[in-house]
Amino acid sequence: MRITRLVLLGSFYLLIASFKSLAQSGTVASGGSAKGSSGSISYSLGEVVFTSINSSRGIVIQGIQQGYTPADLPISLLEFKATVISNKQVQLDWATALELNNEYFTVEHSKDGITFEDIATVKSKGSSNNQEYSATDIAPFAGISYYRLKQTDINGQFTYSKTIAVSLVSSDNELTAYPNPTITTLNLQIKDAASKKLIYSLYTIDGKFILQQLVTNDLTVISTANLASGIYILQVGQNNSTIKSFRVIKN
Repeated sequence: MRITRLVLLGSFYLLIASFKSLAQSGTVASGGSAKGSSGSISYSLGEVVFTSINSSRGIVIQGIQQGYTPADLPISLLEFKATVISNKQVQLDWATALELNNEYFTVEHSKDGITFEDIATVKSKGSSNNQEYSATDIAPFAGISYYRLKQTDINGQFTYSKTIAVSLVSSDNELTAYPNPTITTLNLQIKDAASKKLIYSLYTIDGKFILQQLVTNDLTVISTANLASGIYILQVGQNNSTIKSFRVIKN
């Protein structure tokens, strides 16, 4: 007597008919095994793979395979926002609901929303719940600045957040710095500088202080000959408040 059984497993329909041997290779991560007088079948959630059917009469009808890789997301990001501070700097704030094996965050900004560069790295507070973080872009682009958050886990794998944008009002032309990129000197041009009591400060891209000086002339020549090649931040301030920042490239 021939017995035919129709077995429904998820999105698979298997027609098993008088098999002598039916087996699956590999480890079944989630699922089980079904045995009968004519053979056996092992199945896993989302995927079924057969390696041998030793029967001239047997037939297997297999549906669409849906493989899967179980994984835990390293973070659950609640929010990521950018806030303009006095139209001179941008504060980035983000919060996580859950962190698992998260190593650190990298804040990136862009002038066009396509090419991004790092501006800050923030260490994770460890596997935890409900954490808040912040970083500051001390030299945002004039006009629109784009930001995204890169999360890197302890294994070096990373993911990106959505891209957000803020707009800064362009400063007037009474304060300029040139040439940029520079090699040996940087010229700081300020209209009526003596009457404004301004101070310029130079920092590395990661915020380390290099020098500071009172601006006494409309044209101030800053030596860059001894600086290592890289990106620097030139800030011009008045009464302990920054009125303009420049990103200076030293070749």
